[in-house]
Formats: sequence, C-alpha cells, structure tokens
Amino acid sequence: MNQTRKNNILPLHEKRLQRISIMLKEMRYSEGKNQDGFADNGVSRRQIQRGEYSCNISLVGLFKLLDVYGYRLDEFFEGIE
Repeated sequence: MNQTRKNNILPLHEKRLQRISIMLKEMRYSEGKNQDGFADNGVSRRQIQRGEYSCNISLVGLFKLLDVYGYRLDEFFEGIE
C-alpha cells in the first residue's frame, strides 16, 4: 500500500481496519477455505486480500465478502467500537 496514504489514516480508524481484517480472516478460516476458495461465489482473491490486510476496503467490497461468508452487517459490526 502507498505509505503516504496509510499515514493519513487516523489511529482509531487504523485500529478499526485491523479489527475488520482479523474478523474477515476468522470468518474465512471458519469456512475452512483458502483465499481462492470463494472464486465460485464471485469474490476474487484480491478482494479477500484487501479486506484481510487492512487495505481500506470499500463498503461494497465488504458487503460482498459478508454476503459470501453468510454474515449480516449488524452481526459483523457488533464487536467493533
């Protein structure tokens, strides 16, 4: 990721992005799949990587991942401050 852009993210937002990435990894692991395991569902490996590596994923990207993993938005954000 572009280091300048990353430096412009507030620490609170960075913490939230890290929590989101951890949650996305845990959801994928719970399915027992690797990053290529969801290609049949219309989600690319790159989309998964952006979410799992705190790369400031778009909301649409997050929505796609949550749909594929079978989570609702309110369930996902329940533990994030």
